[in-house]
Amino acid sequence: MSMNKLLMIVVTCVFLAGCAPTTAQKEDTKLREAYSVCINKAEGSPDKIASCQTVLDVLKQEKAHKQFAEQETVRVVDYQRCLTARKTGDGQAYADDCGKIWQEIRANNSPKPTN
Repeated sequence: MSMNKLLMIVVTCVFLAGCAPTTAQKEDTKLREAYSVCINKAEGSPDKIASCQTVLDVLKQEKAHKQFAEQETVRVVDYQRCLTARKTGDGQAYADDCGKIWQEIRANNSPKPTN
């Protein structure tokens, strides 16, 4: 085997190794998927949504997911406030808003179609 071919194989291997997802990237993806599954199974239950907050807190610590986690925290908190207002009787007008917030949370966490 010529030196050029050997060098080309080594360069190709190094390049492909750099493109492969790292263990940390796989873990980040698993965390995001775990949160999405949690939200989709919560079915709007405040207690179940509260348990999803733990995963969201971990996502906030990851640079790649920080913006998503902060936005999602706001949505979850808004939804919980909405439900509390509805339970205490202060939120008659919030019923539609609660539904809209929950739809937004679910849409943001629905499985993305793979091409």
